[in-house]
Amino acid sequence: MKRVVVVLAGLAIALSVTAASVHHKAPEEARARRLGAEVVRLRSHFDSVDRELRTADISRLNASQKANRAQLISWLRDYRNAGAFPENDRFPNRMVPFFRDSHGTLCAMAYLIDRSGRGDIVDKVATTRNNAYIRELADDPALITWLQEWGLSVDEAGRIQPSYGGGPIIIVDHNERVSRPYAILSMGLGGISMGATALNIFAPSRWSGATGLAFGAATVAAGAEHLRDRSGNKRMAQADLTVGSIAAASALYALALKVRPLHRSAAVTQPTETAAIRWTPQLDLVGADGRVGVGLHARF
Repeated sequence: MKRVVVVLAGLAIALSVTAASVHHKAPEEARARRLGAEVVRLRSHFDSVDRELRTADISRLNASQKANRAQLISWLRDYRNAGAFPENDRFPNRMVPFFRDSHGTLCAMAYLIDRSGRGDIVDKVATTRNNAYIRELADDPALITWLQEWGLSVDEAGRIQPSYGGGPIIIVDHNERVSRPYAILSMGLGGISMGATALNIFAPSRWSGATGLAFGAATVAAGAEHLRDRSGNKRMAQADLTVGSIAAASALYALALKVRPLHRSAAVTQPTETAAIRWTPQLDLVGADGRVGVGLHARF
């Protein structure tokens, strides 16, 4: 019973670990890819806005406004190059602006306002109307005054401010995936191998040694077969080679410990009984008379 419990526990742990190695990274990898695609999209957006701002007619502006506007355009280029943009983690499948996201990352307009020294405007908007478009904030006197001082129109500020998120970005990359048949085979062989390993370490026996050796070798063979596959299968193959080698090594340890030559115990020599004939005096009482004679006793 103890052996069965150890094997089942090892098998469960192995299956959990193997499954986690296949699926655990999927959500984080998907998120990283989505954010990477967002960076590409937003940088392209800011490149377009940069060209528009630099070629716009600003003859209406005074010298101070022109200088401030040039400074903002330079800061916007810094923001674009840094690539630290807000993440829409509240509105799935919707394109929504964020003045400041849950991680504290500022949108382009919030960054420009904050860098100009007006963090109070940023805090107010982020606290009260964090997901509003600039055109919806045109009733904020402090913001409108700031735009005029820095030589931007409401429409230009609206062009600078992007929205984030939208529909799910699906990136198909089969090279990163483990093929379903191999994943099932690997989890089965790896699970039994790790269960046998645990048994060979804590409760070694001829049975556990034979099982570990057989499934360890099979796991190594499966890994070697897929070692030249694409990246997803290759990582799984490397794991199989490790698990199989450990299982085989622990099996050899168990077999060396338990399978010993049978030593014949020294036979206990029993005295051999041989045939013998012995003559002894004998007295027989028959009735009232006694009879004396010699008795013959034979042993074979």
